[in-house]
Amino acid sequence: MFRRLLMMLLAFSSSAFALESKNILTLNPEVQRGDIYQPQGFWPLLGVGMGITDSNHKIRTGGMPMHLKVLGSYYFEGYPIVGDVGLGFHNHFLTQNGSDADNIQSLYTELAGRYQIADRLQIGVVWNTLVDNPDRYQSNTNNLASFIGMQVLKEWPWQNKYVMRAGGRIMTDVGISGASINTILAELEVSFGSPGVVAQVRPVPEEPAKVVVAPHLARQAMRTIRIEPGPVNFETDSTRLNAGSQQYLRRLARALAANRDLFDHVQVIGHTDQRGTDKYNDQLSRRRAETIANSLVSAGLSKAQVTSVAKGKKELLTQSMAPSALERNRRVELRFEGVKNQIALKNLIDSISR
Repeated sequence: MFRRLLMMLLAFSSSAFALESKNILTLNPEVQRGDIYQPQGFWPLLGVGMGITDSNHKIRTGGMPMHLKVLGSYYFEGYPIVGDVGLGFHNHFLTQNGSDADNIQSLYTELAGRYQIADRLQIGVVWNTLVDNPDRYQSNTNNLASFIGMQVLKEWPWQNKYVMRAGGRIMTDVGISGASINTILAELEVSFGSPGVVAQVRPVPEEPAKVVVAPHLARQAMRTIRIEPGPVNFETDSTRLNAGSQQYLRRLARALAANRDLFDHVQVIGHTDQRGTDKYNDQLSRRRAETIANSLVSAGLSKAQVTSVAKGKKELLTQSMAPSALERNRRVELRFEGVKNQIALKNLIDSISR
């Protein structure tokens, strides 16, 4: 039953990779491009895992496998695919078919490929081979002990410096005849080395003392950030964003959520160009504002901290009907209320490059 379930999951994952890989993927040798919110290129990680292996009366198995490893992960730019190559140390405490407990220690290699779905949840296949295990679990075979399985990892930024992953895998052996070794492991991984560009508040120089403002007036401090078509590009007559805009918006939303103490509230204001009726444009601008607002909430801001407003075509930047002018009018603005430090907020938003 275990092996049948595993094979079904592997078939599902392989189908997903096949669909995504119809286009040619081009490797770029640069290391740690992007940032912890949107990694690109090669990123080095350290990993640890621990689990349990089922018992098999035909060979020496059972007990608790553990491993330590170093990984090189490659994030394919423009594709939601992550590939791993790694080397590690495997230690397996054995409890089945023996007079007492002993263990297997071996170096092992790892290959993995995962498809990244919503919220940086990754699912894919993983392959391990024990490269110096002469015992082969007392299986009387000369084949290397190899394992194939299904891996699920959740990835997130940690302390504005590192990429973290946590999850697990289910695996079964290949190459050991007449028996099966089925394993479940939990694992944790963290990046190391010089991080890429990180969205964080830049140091702010000390300012001269200012006149103290009454608290109720300070709370009304406001800053409006206009997000024009460069970073966030709405298609004509649509709330759909292009791929580059989606990546920018994810980085911006996560940076604002990580620094939510810089402001009390953010108002997302949607605009359209001057074509179409007032009623239609009001509805379209409301949907555009809600699209951005939902992204901010999904990244970690509370619903009470975010509202959306529709302006339609009431506040045009230009009356020109040139395509570039129409594109400028199709925009979203973020209006921050209760801003604690306007310079820090501006530096934070400016640090999010497309």
